Amino acid sequence: MNALSLQLLGEFQARFDNRPITNFRTKATQALLIYLATEPEQAHSRELLMSLLWPGMPDKSARANLRQTLYQLRQEIPEVKAVSTSGERAVPLVVANRNEIQLNPAAAVEIDVLRFEQRLSQTTRHQHLELFLCADCRQHLEAAAALYRDHFLLDFYLEDSNEFEEWAHARRELYRRKVLDALENLTTIYTRQEAYAEAETFVERQLEIDNLRERAYRQLMTLLTQSGRREEALAVYDRCRRLLAEEL
Repeated sequence: MNALSLQLLGEFQARFDNRPITNFRTKATQALLIYLATEPEQAHSRELLMSLLWPGMPDKSARANLRQTLYQLRQEIPEVKAVSTSGERAVPLVVANRNEIQLNPAAAVEIDVLRFEQRLSQTTRHQHLELFLCADCRQHLEAAAALYRDHFLLDFYLEDSNEFEEWAHARRELYRRKVLDALENLTTIYTRQEAYAEAETFVERQLEIDNLRERAYRQLMTLLTQSGRREEALAVYDRCRRLLAEEL
């Protein structure tokens, strides 16, 4: 049964039936799939999609472009595996009518940003005495951090659409903040457990994502000091001070 998976955290990748899709007809086809996959909870008006992908274009032309782009997407990925417990079956990837378009809720599409969000939401919904003492939530945080390969839609750019770029930028910043918070919590968890090597891995990952994150430098200095590496902690302080002075 044909399965579709999308990786949006980092460089855009799509795999259909376990093979990479490399022959999208246009960037607009990719952008339509990306938007529908990232915002799957509701149907989107054709007018919204037209203004997102072809801003400023006359309505008739934009509407024709959307019809053609939707056709190309359906040609590229006509059917996918369905979400079903009653045996395997195939369903259309996209459902549409004259007014709205949506990723089919019955389609079993694996999307990394949705898995990332689901893992993090498990930690907020879970009943525990304290997040930092909860082994289940630690596993969810680690799984979410592992899904974050790099920034959302790294190197993907839709020409002539500032609206799409603004949407992508807002999403990029949202996921960036969330993964930094997850990594900060993991650093605290492992520091409290005196598992300093693991804590250092997560704090260094924070600094790879945001090298001006002062809270991460404080965490790194704390764990280095607690593990008896005071000179290294002082060197981190000096590195942080110089970097902030140069950049800010």
